[in-house]
Amino acid sequence: MQFVDVETASRIEFDDGRVLTRCDQCRQMYAERTPPGTPPCKTCRVELKEENEDAAAVYFLTRRQVVTVGAGQVVDISIPAVKIAMDLYGVKDQRDCLNRIRRVFHHYLKDQGNES
Repeated sequence: MQFVDVETASRIEFDDGRVLTRCDQCRQMYAERTPPGTPPCKTCRVELKEENEDAAAVYFLTRRQVVTVGAGQVVDISIPAVKIAMDLYGVKDQRDCLNRIRRVFHHYLKDQGNES
């Protein structure tokens, strides 16, 4: 049995090849309620476009690897960490992937009020 990072792939891979996703677990939880319920898939699940899958995988792996200044103010994602992850995942268009990751990172950084 292999547990895959909940924030990136959200699944458990069993030795016999079966895969149990976070969605499967949620559906089972709602089905076992008294009375049985329907999971909120439309508000929970996000389907990525194929061109964003590499960027999402690398982003979730590296999003806490950051560059800080002063008293710990976060100013950017660690580009060396992103580069290593892109190499490990075999990302072909690394420049485009890096640009997508940095846009998402700075979007959330701005939302948190850490960027002027």
